[in-house]
Amino acid sequence: MNAKIRNVITAILSATLLASCAIQPGVTESTELTTTTEVTTSPTTETEATSETTQKTKGIPQFPEFNADYETSDPSIGYKIRDLTFYRDGNPIKARITYPEGSGPYKTIIMSNGLYAYFGRYAALAQRYTTYGYAVIEFQFQNGTAPSPYKDPKWLGDFIYEQVLDLYAVLDGAKELPDVDNDNIYLFGHSMGGLVTAYVGTMRQTELKGLILLDPSFYACKIMKFENEKTIRTDIYALISRCFIPVVIISGTKAFACEPRKTADQARNSLPYSEYYVIEGATHSFNGVYGDQVVDISSEVLKKWDEEGR
Repeated sequence: MNAKIRNVITAILSATLLASCAIQPGVTESTELTTTTEVTTSPTTETEATSETTQKTKGIPQFPEFNADYETSDPSIGYKIRDLTFYRDGNPIKARITYPEGSGPYKTIIMSNGLYAYFGRYAALAQRYTTYGYAVIEFQFQNGTAPSPYKDPKWLGDFIYEQVLDLYAVLDGAKELPDVDNDNIYLFGHSMGGLVTAYVGTMRQTELKGLILLDPSFYACKIMKFENEKTIRTDIYALISRCFIPVVIISGTKAFACEPRKTADQARNSLPYSEYYVIEGATHSFNGVYGDQVVDISSEVLKKWDEEGR
């Protein structure tokens, strides 16, 4: 056998031996870790450094300088939003919770909107409440979508009764949420939602810390008509006279539903414990800065209630 053939055979045998020593699938082999140290040297000349910088910035356009005149401030605490669905008699109630960053459970405010107010109408208020450490639950009454063409409910008594039941269901569901501090739940109601809140707040006051009534439509009790459900045909002032949790009523000098000098005074005289604030220039909608004032005033009142042990 000549040397050339011998070398070919040797090469084939060597390859076969190496293949037989390879790790087979499903077999684990322990090997010693090997640490590799990579040494990077900096450019030794100004030319090399310039060349490296050029490579890094290649393709990035050069913009002309301009005077950016603005101010910054400390970042504010953020908030989180989570969609929710509550149920009453198998029917869904669209909702969401807005709460501060950090860990709960949180003191929680449940908001009832005014007549046919769209879902999200009070989002700005909810977000502002989070800066005071509160979580806020907004929800849409099942009968809360405005009909087209628009018209007020014919049977307002039955309409309010259905909303009372919705708020009952939302309160029940909220107490099951891990983010909610069950010992610190407040109800907030605006306009017709203030009337609903007054009913529910009085009937379930043992589960609540207090009520926030924003220009509540107590006048509606005088015009409520019933086709079916008669159980809440109740004088609202006689009812709230048995509400022993604290209540804050907020109105505006240009608001109309609460008639501050009349209806609100009657409510204040009926409630065992209440506080009353009027915001100068605020209309019934409380948009913009007036909404901010609503949150600031009510948050300070709730803080005071805590300090007083109410």
